[in-house]
Amino acid sequence: MLSSTMLLAAYPARLRRRHGAELLTTLAEMTDGRPTRADRLRLVVDGVRERFRLPARWPLGALVAAFVMLAGGAVGLAVGSFAGEQAHPALPAPATLVPQILGASARPDVLEGDRFSLAITERLGTATPIEPEVRAIHQRLAAAGWDVTAIDQHRDLDQWGFWAQSGDLRVSIEGYPDENHPVAVLGYPVRPASYLPLVLGGLLVGLIAGWPVGAALAHRLAATRHLVPALVVAALGAVLAVVPVGRLYQGLVLFLTDDDGFGVGALVHNALAWMPWPLRDTSQFPDSPWPGVRTLLLGLALIALAATVALRPRPGEAETATATAAGGGLSQEPGPGEAGPATAVG
Repeated sequence: MLSSTMLLAAYPARLRRRHGAELLTTLAEMTDGRPTRADRLRLVVDGVRERFRLPARWPLGALVAAFVMLAGGAVGLAVGSFAGEQAHPALPAPATLVPQILGASARPDVLEGDRFSLAITERLGTATPIEPEVRAIHQRLAAAGWDVTAIDQHRDLDQWGFWAQSGDLRVSIEGYPDENHPVAVLGYPVRPASYLPLVLGGLLVGLIAGWPVGAALAHRLAATRHLVPALVVAALGAVLAVVPVGRLYQGLVLFLTDDDGFGVGALVHNALAWMPWPLRDTSQFPDSPWPGVRTLLLGLALIALAATVALRPRPGEAETATATAAGGGLSQEPGPGEAGPATAVG
């Protein structure tokens, strides 16, 4: 059986302080002091429902709760995308791929790689034509069991290329008409099937968790004696957070409509790199998402500070949840914008 303290924990703090003893007394009276598991469950469900309820007679409440909900969804998107990035497979060392792609006699001039990308370049020299070499690589990979696309010519230039995939690795092979006729190989990990569920799951959890947090903030603002300073701080936080929040939703839309299925450069959280000056990091190319992360966290921190500014002393409401559960009396009426709980036992 759930204890009285655990039952009241389902309710927002503002209702536990004002009506905790009343709720438990009503529950005891309506069940002759022997509430069933179903009675207790109904009380818990009612408490959770109260967490989603907005303050009455305060039109800004819906706006506050909606913004916090969207911000929570954006945080969920970022967390899910970061987690999904870590699920991408690590790439093999570039040197191990040289014989498979360029041939056993190849002597590449560039060998670079990290967990999520690799680059191999061999300069053929002006005496070696590009097209036959690209076609030889195409035949070699096809014979080795790679999935290869058709060879394309870039416009009317002597530039030829194609894509190839083997397991979790996808590479582009491109021969260029530049000096020394370089052949460039760029490799990326194939997108794991878990990435999109992690992103959408994070979005859903963030949205669901964001609304009651926003509703709690709206109730606190509606009842505070310091509304103007609290609203000013909250507005500053919203101005800072709105850009990264919008970028994350933009990143989700672009991912869903234009994903090519490989690499980590177009993941949802990378949209945090698309920040306007002075919020972006111009010292890095491509831009880093971390300035966007910091901006989002700073905006949310200011909104949390607004909730602290709105906190006011409540004379006569010093009873803790434990004392309330023990039967402490409550004498206050609901504050501005608040309503008493709708007891769900019967």
